[in-house]
Amino acid sequence: MAKMILEQVRDRLRAAGIVKSDKQFCELWLGKSECYLRGLRFNDISPSADALATCAAQLAMTARQLRGYGKDKHSAWAEELDQLRVACYGAMDAQALRKLERKGICV
Repeated sequence: MAKMILEQVRDRLRAAGIVKSDKQFCELWLGKSECYLRGLRFNDISPSADALATCAAQLAMTARQLRGYGKDKHSAWAEELDQLRVACYGAMDAQALRKLERKGICV
């Protein structure tokens, strides 16, 4: 699920013309190496909480900047980025809960 959310974020940022490549997305939006998403797919693993949190922070910052422009088009993109930010936090929470369940910690 978390991997799909990052791919969705990347795709929406590409559609908006905010990012041009996986390399740019991984380095600037996740704070990871250029091949981070490829590594997740190849190894079939979930993204780190750090990557999700960094992405959420970048989404929040960009949404604030877009709102500052005051145009309806920018406000609509800002709202979408906020929804993606919430999805990143939701994925992070879900991963944390699964980790606690695997350790047998009741939540």
